[in-house]
Amino acid sequence: QETGRAGRDGLEGKCILYYSHKDVSKLEHLMRDKPLSEREVGSQLISETVAFAESGVCRRKVLLSYFGEEYGSKGCGQCDNCKHPKEVIEAKDDVVRLLKTITALDERFATEYSIKIIRGELTQQIKMFRHEGLDVFGLGKDQPEHFWNSMVRQLLLEGILQKDIEEYGVLKITKKGQDFLKKPKTFPIVLNNLFEDALADDDEGGADTSAAPVADENLFKMLKDLRQVESKKKNLPPFVIFLETSLQDMATFFPTTTQDLERCQGVSKGKAIRYGKPFLEVIEKYVQENNIEKPDDFVMKSVVNKSSNKVHIIQQVDKKIPLDNIAKNRGMRLDALLEEMETIAASGTKLNLDYAISDMLDEYDQE
Repeated sequence: QETGRAGRDGLEGKCILYYSHKDVSKLEHLMRDKPLSEREVGSQLISETVAFAESGVCRRKVLLSYFGEEYGSKGCGQCDNCKHPKEVIEAKDDVVRLLKTITALDERFATEYSIKIIRGELTQQIKMFRHEGLDVFGLGKDQPEHFWNSMVRQLLLEGILQKDIEEYGVLKITKKGQDFLKKPKTFPIVLNNLFEDALADDDEGGADTSAAPVADENLFKMLKDLRQVESKKKNLPPFVIFLETSLQDMATFFPTTTQDLERCQGVSKGKAIRYGKPFLEVIEKYVQENNIEKPDDFVMKSVVNKSSNKVHIIQQVDKKIPLDNIAKNRGMRLDALLEEMETIAASGTKLNLDYAISDMLDEYDQE
């Protein structure tokens, strides 16, 4: 949408996409309570957006392909991928392997499942369908997931594959693809971009953070592993136990009491009491074994007066007030609001966010 608007006046326009994996996670999290069919469609739309962001192919070509148009063999010469082209890899034999895999699956599965099959990744779903017995299972385990995702995107662009939208993105082989299988020919591909910076947290402004405390990586990993164990014990998703930002605070400030734990991002009093004990035990043991001195000023990024925030957020959501407005009225960033809402939901209060999800997706996507 924004890219199209930039050129409406016929003048040169510069369009910059800010891309963060955290934004993707938030959207996926907001969809978790939707009916299965809506989650499938929403997941497909998110995947398309991520694929556009990470694509190493001409942006104009990808955009026009999404709307059913062809741009031709040459790039636009204006986008980041055209101005900074990546290494081209010959992938004729790999294309054949992928097409054989999709054929063996009777063209009934989407990209993620097909890639798991060709890479030989055994999952519960694959066991359920007994697909681990297929000849193509593990046929392409010599290549990483990133490689196969890049290939699928470019096979779609070239019309060798197509996605069945009504069937939630199932991969189908076109007539052109069938011809390729009968008579393979050279097929150069460009790997998708890997944006390491997109894994980082979003920070507003240019404040100097050089003096900010840094999380202890060893403790952070121990806490993540513990969260996994606890989530399996309680049969809950890991984020319900504690958010990753909460674990980062724990690994930064080393809380050893329930009161200290409540000062971490996304940790309410109820959550600290309900889930905190094993985490506090691990932190206390780690502090003692490594002779760690806890920060004197145990100040954490937190929302002032969490109790009043909780009531305000629930009331505003019931009134279907836009999330941006709720955050602005409380002097919060949107990500802080979402974390507070996750805490509210985890405590057992249901928040109906259908209207917010509708705001995040435009009318075309909703259709």
